Amino acid sequence: MREYLVEALILNKTPSNEIDFTVDLYTKELGRIKAKITSGRKITSKLSPHLEPLTFSLVRLTEKNGFVVTDALTKNNLSYFRKHPVSFAKALKLISAIRELIYSEETDPKLWFWLKKSLLKGEIFYNQFLKIMGYDPKLAECRKCGLKFINPVRSSETASYSGNILSKEAGYGTSNGVKYFLVEDQIFLCRNCGFKVKGFLQILELD
Repeated sequence: MREYLVEALILNKTPSNEIDFTVDLYTKELGRIKAKITSGRKITSKLSPHLEPLTFSLVRLTEKNGFVVTDALTKNNLSYFRKHPVSFAKALKLISAIRELIYSEETDPKLWFWLKKSLLKGEIFYNQFLKIMGYDPKLAECRKCGLKFINPVRSSETASYSGNILSKEAGYGTSNGVKYFLVEDQIFLCRNCGFKVKGFLQILELD
């Protein structure tokens, strides 16, 4: 049996049976893992309150045929997000995207440090997250219409237009360029094409 003491970002917590929870964690040392909280659903559980989604906690784990949480202590419950509904929704989209894009036990120190810095400051920029994950918006184009990423308009430069849509050759323009990342399909969409997609929980709007 191996034992670990790690700081973890809590991604999710779901019932696994009548009395236990399964918690989804992201850590610097172990990457993304799932662990059992024995008797976590009981009202007397001392561990479950420290393992709420969107929380940084210090977690002690044992590993033998899977991970089990043996102790946990909240380090930061990221209260800023819980006080601001718009920011809270953005943070929930982020941890949902992490669950979708990151495989089990895949470590990425750069992502871990970005998460710590961004969440503790209360600032989330999806562009930065996607670049770390290997989906750089500046190199992307809309999967449906082919429109490429467009930087903000510069006063000394102009962009080519075709009606209300920027041409693919335009070097600069407005927000009509690549605007959304569809997490489930791992594709970029422009604003016009993104409006036609349902299920906005899985869509990240680029900054």
